[in-house]
Amino acid sequence: MKNRQLNPLLLIGLLGTLSAGTSFIANVSQAFWGNHEIWWTPQAMRIPIGQTNSSFDLYIAGKPLQKHLSEGLLYSVSGNGEHYRVAPADIDVRLNNWDRMKASFLTKAAITGPAFGAALALLVIGLVQVLAPRKAARRYAAGAANY
Repeated sequence: MKNRQLNPLLLIGLLGTLSAGTSFIANVSQAFWGNHEIWWTPQAMRIPIGQTNSSFDLYIAGKPLQKHLSEGLLYSVSGNGEHYRVAPADIDVRLNNWDRMKASFLTKAAITGPAFGAALALLVIGLVQVLAPRKAARRYAAGAANY
C-alpha cells in the first residue's frame, strides 16, 4: 500500500472554506433576510426622551416636542379621567437598532468574504494538485499501452 501525503493546500482550503464560508453566508443572510423586528430596544429598557436627541427629532404641529414640553402645552388624561400636564419623564422611546445591526453584519461579511474567497482558491488549487497527477498517470499508462 502506497503512503499518501495529504496536500496542505487542500486541507487549508477545506477548513477555511468551511469556517470562513459559514461565517460569511450567515452574516450576509442575516443582513438581507434576517428578522428586522427583533432589534428594537426592549420594552423594559425604554430610553427617556431627553437621551434620544442624537437619534431623532419629533415635531408636533411644526414645533419640536421638547419645546411643547418646556412650554407646558401637552396634556394627557389619566385612567380615572384627570387631566395632567405631560412632563419629559412621562415620555419614553423604543428605538429600532436594525440599521446598526445590519451595518455590523455587513462589516463582518466584508471581513470574512475575502477570507472565504482565499480559502476557496486554496481548495481549488489543492484539488487540482491532487487530481492532476492521477490524470497524468492515466495518460502515461494509456500511452505506454499503445507502444
